[in-house]
Amino acid sequence: MPHVGIDFGTTNSAVAIAGDDGNVELVSLGGERTWRTVLYFESGGKLTAGAPAIARYLETEGDGRLVQSIKSHLASATFTRTSVLGRRWALDDMVAAYLRQIRAASPIDLGTRAVIGRPVRYWGAETAEDDNRAVERMRAALAKAGFDEVVFELEPVGAAARYAARLDHDELIVVADFGGGTTDFSVIRVGRGAAQVLASGGIGVSGDAFDARVIDAVVAPALGRGSQYVVDEMGGTAPVPAWIYSHLRRWHLLSFLKEESTQRLLARVTHGAENAAAIDRLTRVVEDDLGLPLHQAVEGAKVRLSHGNADRVALAALDLDLPVTRAAFDSWIAEDLDAIDHVLDDVLARAGVAAGAIDRVFATGGSSLVPAVNARLGARFGAAKVVGGEELTSVAWGLAARAREVFS
Repeated sequence: MPHVGIDFGTTNSAVAIAGDDGNVELVSLGGERTWRTVLYFESGGKLTAGAPAIARYLETEGDGRLVQSIKSHLASATFTRTSVLGRRWALDDMVAAYLRQIRAASPIDLGTRAVIGRPVRYWGAETAEDDNRAVERMRAALAKAGFDEVVFELEPVGAAARYAARLDHDELIVVADFGGGTTDFSVIRVGRGAAQVLASGGIGVSGDAFDARVIDAVVAPALGRGSQYVVDEMGGTAPVPAWIYSHLRRWHLLSFLKEESTQRLLARVTHGAENAAAIDRLTRVVEDDLGLPLHQAVEGAKVRLSHGNADRVALAALDLDLPVTRAAFDSWIAEDLDAIDHVLDDVLARAGVAAGAIDRVFATGGSSLVPAVNARLGARFGAAKVVGGEELTSVAWGLAARAREVFS
């Protein structure tokens, strides 16, 4: 039976296997190293996940329902079920459906046991009860997907195992895991012996939050945020409800905009809109299920800003071509970076370690490539100490290595 590590991420997921000979390999999922964490439901009943889901979404021109970032609902006490094309789905059943698709796409039998990654604190978890709820939902989903023997491991600890595999000496490191939904830190002694975790901490702020800042500042005004619509025969007006734009800014809430009640509200807004062109764009996002391409356009601009000082959020389907600069982006996410810094302060304090005593900072996760993120780490620890690599797959690699230790 293979030693399986699964990184079920907010935005992307990956799987790796470890052999008894010490080798670790990523599992090809239909030819891809990672899969987007999405499900696509079609009216005929067909269900796809990951890369095939996005392909089907494009082929059918969004004639279905795309559900993203289901991991972000795991800790929620209020989210239990949702209706998708007339069928009620429990959250753990949706996660299980995604995991079964991963199993089917794998060229090898993944068996019945695995080490599964988890953030230090699940997105939205305010209490230990919330966090336990997320773990139990994941456990139930894994069991439904055929994984009967499961061990949970902190995602930054998985990343640390990947970094430690390169060492021939001991080091005191900070693992900084900037994922899609959460940012996690761990202070760990690694090297030739067993890893020793001194302290860990996390926060529900990372790449998706950065994208949300771009949507707030650049996209939402172009879709009518702040505009008015006529609400009665006397000509009275009201602002377009702000909660619509709040849903728009987050992957895991986008699919709920396609609920019938929201579409009825948008019909009323459209009928009385003072800024008809902007509200027409908003309506098309919902009716034509354009949340994915919209977020891809935002994410693409964010990625390109890592290499340049200016770019544009462009989406032809909505006639959008909006300028954005790195300086503005850095200012928008400054509050998020401050919150992340406070978590790192706490982790170092609980570990009893000063920044100067850290030998290396291993930065992983897609958002670790954001220049402002790297600048904060460099200012604290020294730029020469900050290293990265395998941003989307290091956690899965390390979880598989841990699976070999756990199940051997």
